[in-house]
Amino acid sequence: MDSLIVNIILMIGAGGLGILASALYFRGKARRKLKHISALLGRLSIDQLEYGIETTEIERDSELAEILEALKHVSGEVRAVILHISNERNTISALLENMSDGIISTDADGQVTLINEAARRLLAISNSMKVEGRSFMQVARDHELNALLKNTLEDGKERIQVLEVGPRRPQLQVKTARIDEELVGEKISSGLVVLQDLSELARLERVRRDFVANISHELRTPLASVKLMVETLDSIIVDDPDAAHDFLRRIENEVDGLTQLVRELLELSRIESGQIKLNLRAVDLRALAEITVERMQQQAVRRGLKLVNLSPPYEDAFPLALADPERLTQVIINLTHNAIKFTPVSGEITLNIDRFNENKLVASVSDTGVGIPPDDLTRVFERFYKVDKARTGNEAGTGLGLAISKHIVQAHGGDIWAESKFGSGSTFFFTIPIYNHS
Repeated sequence: MDSLIVNIILMIGAGGLGILASALYFRGKARRKLKHISALLGRLSIDQLEYGIETTEIERDSELAEILEALKHVSGEVRAVILHISNERNTISALLENMSDGIISTDADGQVTLINEAARRLLAISNSMKVEGRSFMQVARDHELNALLKNTLEDGKERIQVLEVGPRRPQLQVKTARIDEELVGEKISSGLVVLQDLSELARLERVRRDFVANISHELRTPLASVKLMVETLDSIIVDDPDAAHDFLRRIENEVDGLTQLVRELLELSRIESGQIKLNLRAVDLRALAEITVERMQQQAVRRGLKLVNLSPPYEDAFPLALADPERLTQVIINLTHNAIKFTPVSGEITLNIDRFNENKLVASVSDTGVGIPPDDLTRVFERFYKVDKARTGNEAGTGLGLAISKHIVQAHGGDIWAESKFGSGSTFFFTIPIYNHS
């Protein structure tokens, strides 16, 4: 009986040793494979995840086939995510750099994380200056702007305010916002600043106000004059027919002036809105100067002025201009009419066409008139701008002729300007491209 028990114990012991040996064998084998996999994973780089895993060294081991397929699947998904993020990053970067509004983002502490080109321009920040990681105050260099973002980061309320920011003090509409996100269970906040340049809008608003004020003034004066003359005419029409006739003539002149004003306003509006198309063709500017002299000669003679065309004779070889002859004739007549208005009796007005350079011709209208003060010289082409009557006499106009001329010349691709010495006359120039036969 005792020997039987001993034999049973020995058999169990031998079996246990076999099981233990098998367990140790498989454990070692599994450990070696795990080490192999671990070494493989350790060698994986971002590039391998992005472009695919090279795993031929373990493809021979059938027991690792499933793990290999899983790794390849994960690699493909990671690669797709990386490509998607890269494409989104490039798209957002392109959008930010091509926006007219300035964009600045910060972290929760107000440290700058991103800035686009428009923000650099509006805040006069050099492209060579590295702003990422700097405080918003260091970058913006403006206490009001910094306080706006700081308050938004603290309470999360969006704010909109118009400020004059930076060395150039442009008028900016500033919007600040706090963006709250949750990432892997953690709340992350960031700040966003949007800068919109209002300088051009402010300029256009000033132009609109000036236009309304100017047109109101231009209409009010002649209308008041007409009203007064009509009232006077009503009281004298029976007793003094000659005086009544004189008043009727003056009323007619005022009405003609109003008609001219409305006509030029409509003309300027059509030109500025691009409704008038140029009929460009080869044109001899000398012929346009000659037409102008013929049309304006009688007006000049009535004023006791001499009107001369000094353009080169037709027998001389001379380049043609690429122009709309009707519109350019309008420009030359406008300039000549101005010269006649502001030149005293016995004065002289000269027209000339010459070559400006190899690509352009230049036309000029000179007078021996009162001249233009230096402060007014740069503004004479503005709508409704008129030189002080105390300096130029009682001559008046709509103040639109030169503005119309400027738009017509610029539509041809030319330039227009004036040179003058106050008290010694003025010269108005404009250039027009030369016609290219090819």
